[in-house]
Amino acid sequence: MITYSNIQRHDNLPFEEYLKLGGYSHSFLKRERMGMVEDLKMTDNIMIGKLVDAILTEPKNAEMSNELYPVAKLIAYEIQKTFGGLIVRFQKQVSFTADVTYRAFTMPTTGRLDYLLPGHAVIDLKVTKSKHAAVPGLVDYMGYKNQLWHYAKMAKVNKSYLMIHSIPSKSTILYAYDCSLDMNDFWAEKIITFGKVA
Repeated sequence: MITYSNIQRHDNLPFEEYLKLGGYSHSFLKRERMGMVEDLKMTDNIMIGKLVDAILTEPKNAEMSNELYPVAKLIAYEIQKTFGGLIVRFQKQVSFTADVTYRAFTMPTTGRLDYLLPGHAVIDLKVTKSKHAAVPGLVDYMGYKNQLWHYAKMAKVNKSYLMIHSIPSKSTILYAYDCSLDMNDFWAEKIITFGKVA
């Protein structure tokens, strides 16, 4: 069983300040090899996803001068057409820190949620060039379920959703995942690797 303690919520925290909180993020743990992470290559797809995320969650921070902004704006509009009524009810860009313990090992962690529906679910927004038929494989390959499980535990909820917009399918679908179990093999392995014995 993995336990979460010392959970702290950080609201209205700029992303640059979030990065200073310390602790291991899912992004780092997913990409690390022997404790090292190569610089992330900023592809057009990643940039579009970042811009869409900013437009929907932190519009004042959206980089309007970016050449991909018009593309991202259209995608954000399509997402709002489908889920705008829900999005306005979500709390946006909520940051957390926590200590996670497995067996005798404890590791400090961080996480930054795209959306939180307090007491109910965490929601993460993704934009993909894959059609919806390929999304389940993409979710497994990218480890999104592990990310959502971690977010749900910090937010103390048992439900999570991926809000995935498929560019070729020109549609956004909500995928639901159960996060009620207190065990996750990915996190258990990382806690043993990077945690310390108290």
